[in-house]
Amino acid sequence: MNKREALYSALGASSLAFAFFWLPVPRLFDVACYLLILLFVPMTVAPSNADLRKDPVILLGFAFFLFVVFSIIWHRLTLPDHFPPTTSDRRFLRVLYFVAIAYAISRSSLLTAWRLLWVAFAGLLVYLVVQFNPTEWRNAWQGERVDFGIHNAQHTGIVFATCALALTAFAPRLFIWTRRRWGPAAPLGVILWALAWLFSFWGIFVSQTRAVWLGLCVTLLVLPALLGTAYWLQGRPQLSLRKPLLASITAGALLVLLASSFDIPELVSDRLESEKVTWESLRQAASHEERDLSSIEIRVASWSAAAGWIMEKPFMGWGGRGSRPLIRNSDLFSDAFKKQFNHLHNSYLQTLVEIGLIGAMFIVALITLVGRATIKAYQQKQMPLDVFLFAWTFFVFWLVVSCFESYIIYPTGTYVIGLVGGFFYSFCLRHRERLA
Repeated sequence: MNKREALYSALGASSLAFAFFWLPVPRLFDVACYLLILLFVPMTVAPSNADLRKDPVILLGFAFFLFVVFSIIWHRLTLPDHFPPTTSDRRFLRVLYFVAIAYAISRSSLLTAWRLLWVAFAGLLVYLVVQFNPTEWRNAWQGERVDFGIHNAQHTGIVFATCALALTAFAPRLFIWTRRRWGPAAPLGVILWALAWLFSFWGIFVSQTRAVWLGLCVTLLVLPALLGTAYWLQGRPQLSLRKPLLASITAGALLVLLASSFDIPELVSDRLESEKVTWESLRQAASHEERDLSSIEIRVASWSAAAGWIMEKPFMGWGGRGSRPLIRNSDLFSDAFKKQFNHLHNSYLQTLVEIGLIGAMFIVALITLVGRATIKAYQQKQMPLDVFLFAWTFFVFWLVVSCFESYIIYPTGTYVIGLVGGFFYSFCLRHRERLA
């Protein structure tokens, strides 16, 4: 094994650690994040890796890094004295972990895209076993809202929803794989898939996160358009619709079974009716006339305040963690609000408040480049249909849920974006390397 292969093997091992340890051992997850940086960044600047510097995503990542460095210096020089010195602008660079993971998948013999997903799911299962709390599981079984210790229920819902999207998108592939590998035992693979799929949706329901439910509903509504786009880009897919149709019918039947077993319609109805809001109460929350706020009104109040802060510093923002001193020193919020909340419950507003329009445009440009690469890879048949659909359904889902929580600044966002982005961008790299 030469030095180049050894480095990519180390990068692959770090990516596997990233996928597995986020929940079971968070400190090792942090170590994996540092290793991804320490291994991949020197690779990109090494003279022997000129091909990496031809990737526009990597070039944009370097430009974003330079902006963040400038942003940290700028904020230290210009922000009021009650803003503590911070380098937290760098948190937004975490959205780039997926690039290192994608290259590890494409160039390391240790790692494949599918192995990454299996290891991530194994990490979730290990965490749930190690952190097993009989009381919490009993409460979940009885329809109460739980989070299994994953920060809070909103973050728990994201984890289970991502699992559900992946298990749904890749069901036909899994059935084919088990039939080839397991032979007569293939029905066992179908049973395991069904259990994992039901468990994921059960987790979605017991986390009782309305934003996650909304995100999945919007994704389902957009799915026909995504299928039409796939047909338009590549023509009729060369596969039988019988297996996907059978999988869909089976999934629907399982979902009905799950709903009837746990009285999910009543659970959903109770959650949706748990807060009574009116246009007048929302107006009062937005104008900060009311201090006793519901969950929905808390978000509206935060968003209303954020709009004013963005207008004050539109281009460079208020710096990393800038929402904390802004909320703490604002007369718009009660003392109880200030003690409980230090973020804006919206990834887009959080980004604009902390790194401004310029920083946000870097992230928009990154999304655009990756989106174009995904389309090109699918057109050139380097990306399978199920991966293409998973990438875009996840993207739509993430767009929706990010409206209601600042996932981008939390480890949840770091992990999910790194994992899913690294998975499907690795197929885009196949397209680039084939052209090279």
